[in-house]
Amino acid sequence: MQLTKKHVRFIIICLFVFITVYFFWLVRSGLYPFIIAFLLAYLLNPAVCYLETKGLSRTLAILVLYIALFVIIVVGGTHLVPIFIRDLESFSKELPHILEKGEELFYLIQIRYQNSVLPYSIRIAIDNSILSLQQSVQAFVGELVNGIMGLITHFIGFAITPILSFYLLHDWQAIKEGLHSLIPCRLRQDFALALKDIDKVLSGVIRGQITIAIIVGMLVSSGLYFFNVPFALLIGISAGLLDIIPYFGAFIGAAPAITLALLDSPLLAVKVIVLFFVIHQLEGSIIGPKILGENVGLHPLTVIFFLFAGGELFGVAGMLLGVPAAAIGKVVIKHSIKLLI
Repeated sequence: MQLTKKHVRFIIICLFVFITVYFFWLVRSGLYPFIIAFLLAYLLNPAVCYLETKGLSRTLAILVLYIALFVIIVVGGTHLVPIFIRDLESFSKELPHILEKGEELFYLIQIRYQNSVLPYSIRIAIDNSILSLQQSVQAFVGELVNGIMGLITHFIGFAITPILSFYLLHDWQAIKEGLHSLIPCRLRQDFALALKDIDKVLSGVIRGQITIAIIVGMLVSSGLYFFNVPFALLIGISAGLLDIIPYFGAFIGAAPAITLALLDSPLLAVKVIVLFFVIHQLEGSIIGPKILGENVGLHPLTVIFFLFAGGELFGVAGMLLGVPAAAIGKVVIKHSIKLLI
């Protein structure tokens, strides 16, 4: 096979992308303020552009949006933070009692299970599977807690993200034009189309999934509060955050609520299971399609594969980033193949 200019160009582009990705991988520990700032700017840019169409300058539009967000955070925090802190304090006080009731329930189930008619070899296999599942859940929860604590310890980085985001928003068009100018003239149209497709994917994954997570968190908190399940807000926030993980996040988020309800009464547990089932059906059939549409463009099997692959390689962060990375990779590969044909 004879190498053409297109092949050489494609190889050079691949090498450049590889070197760039490798460099960012080496300095990844210092990139989190910039990544968060970019995500914030990306989320806010449509609103800024909308305010610009109403006659505001870009700087004034950004300031208006920042003030509005600040007011929302302050007003919402005034009402929700005390409840959240109260739930945390109650949970820390009730945790020994919850664990004690859990052990009693588990011991009762274990006695009935050991007295069952199942063959001994099958019971041993089930015991090993349950033990493996417990270890996996403990490892996942531990990693999640460590990740949250890690975010808290990087407070200084979070403090400067609004400033970085402001500069990104202010110079958004200039940055796009600068990137555009780096591309050879004959490739600019393809590059613009690729960016448009990537923007469509990221809109679905980032804006859409965050919107869905907020809606799910509100529905879960309201439903649990209606059923008098303790720590409704705490569980609702956790369920909303975990819902960002496709498919499995909804089930992981439901586990604490069902467990707490089961410790109170089997009837309450059934109600909570029905609540999460209804919310999950609403998300899958109405909320998700309305907000996400077909923007991600990945088959469910592909999503699940990259979900597991990301979790295996990078833990919780990999589960969160695996799907958007795969969707962006699909767009890049599609447009790269067009250059070769």
